[in-house]
Amino acid sequence: MRIKKIFNNNIILAEDDKMSELILLGKGIAFKKLTGSIVDEDKIDKTFVFQSPEMSSKFISLLKEVPLNHVELVEKIIVQAQKELNVKFHDSIYIGLTDHISYTISRYKSGMLMKNALLWEIRKYYPKEYAAAKNALTLIKYYEKIYLSEDEIGFIALHFINAQQDGEDIQLTMMITEIVNDVLNIVKYHYQIDLDEDTLNYSRFITHIRYFARRLISNEILASEDDFLYEQVKDKIPQAKACADKVKKYFINKFNVVISQEEMIYFMLHINRVAEREKEK
Repeated sequence: MRIKKIFNNNIILAEDDKMSELILLGKGIAFKKLTGSIVDEDKIDKTFVFQSPEMSSKFISLLKEVPLNHVELVEKIIVQAQKELNVKFHDSIYIGLTDHISYTISRYKSGMLMKNALLWEIRKYYPKEYAAAKNALTLIKYYEKIYLSEDEIGFIALHFINAQQDGEDIQLTMMITEIVNDVLNIVKYHYQIDLDEDTLNYSRFITHIRYFARRLISNEILASEDDFLYEQVKDKIPQAKACADKVKKYFINKFNVVISQEEMIYFMLHINRVAEREKEK
């Protein structure tokens, strides 16, 4: 494997024996090296091999546009977050988060601050990612000597969330978060209760709404109609059925999608679990 281009002492573009391009990060990997030199593989800390030439090209272009100390800072943030969350992020986070943080630092120094409309929801529904993003701000403060706002914690947390979903688009994550919040509010207002966020039933319901929202956006909603089971469930838990009808109306009004009876069964069962047991306390 040989060096094709040197960005700085710690970042290079290399080419392997199959003529494939790799972006390599490692402390001192390019120190006293020249283009064409053999790569010291013992110094490789991170290897980027993007599946598409387009993604590889985007990251290389990004390396040309952003300060390289920002790239190194984001590498530290990602390594720290992966340890805290005990996950392996999709490599696309190196493009999205590097671009975001570099632009955020630039905006901050220009006095331009952005509000995060979903900050409350992100903090509520993704507490682990929010905590990891809060720690990321500590790293940014240490290396860049700037104090970013709580709104920025929410934005960084979104990148952590996306990177655990095979690098899905940020707008998709924001839409899913909004759907989760809207459905939970329907349930809370219907039953006139506060849901216990520490229960297993609550966690199960959140997970169900998220997966349903992804299927909705991907046009993969369950379409089968089980009339017998549907009639049994709705007759047995009429209050949950009434609440699920409101959820169904929400999706019709907002997305012009009609939930099938099979999907309604799942919603009724989850709503009954999370709400009725709360009322029994």
